[in-house]
Amino acid sequence: MNLDTDFMLSDFPTVFAALPSTLLLSLDSMLWALVFALICGGAQLAKIPVLDKVTLVINTFIKGIPLVVQLLFCYYAVPYVVKWFDGLTGRAYDPRHLPYFGAAVLALALNFGAYITDVVISSARAVDKGQWESAYACGMTRFQALRRIVAPQIAIISLPNMTNYFIWLLKGTSLASIVNVTEMLTTARLSASDGYQFLEAYIDAAVIYWIVCACIEWASGRLYRSAGRYLASPSGGASQHSNRS
Repeated sequence: MNLDTDFMLSDFPTVFAALPSTLLLSLDSMLWALVFALICGGAQLAKIPVLDKVTLVINTFIKGIPLVVQLLFCYYAVPYVVKWFDGLTGRAYDPRHLPYFGAAVLALALNFGAYITDVVISSARAVDKGQWESAYACGMTRFQALRRIVAPQIAIISLPNMTNYFIWLLKGTSLASIVNVTEMLTTARLSASDGYQFLEAYIDAAVIYWIVCACIEWASGRLYRSAGRYLASPSGGASQHSNRS
């Protein structure tokens, strides 16, 4: 068996044309995953009674179920749940008209949001408590301290892990094909169906995935090195100040 390199080259633009839809699915899912993670992580960090336990159970439940099962559940079950709200928004919902893209976004956001919750919690706990105390000493409120001092540090600390999860999410979008979402893997399979040149089409998709993930990792590394210089420890800054004096 020989690879049809001519087909690989000619089919590459076809598979590449599906990259925007794949990136859109990834970005939408990551956005809602972050919202979900911030809500769950904030509830657990603040130790809100009952809510912190509820979010912990939900996260554990979501992480214990395969992504494929969650995709199928969102695809088949959620429309029937939405059907219960008929009339509340002034429109009728038909479970037979399944929201392919929305179901995929929901499943990916919940799945990766459960894992990103752990990143939010660990990154917040990595910030020295002295940062809060220093902010309070300067007359800042808790919200001001969070917005101006603590949150930027949490964002920088979590950047490497967030990048890894976004890359995993980007690759995980290939499973969205099971709920009829057209992305790169689906496009590759359809383009190869006539001549059964599936290996060549999948190699094209693999190369595109690799290039995109490598670019994301490179950009994240540059951003982290650029922003990481603002994470100087208070002790290091104090010692430098004493040396100058």
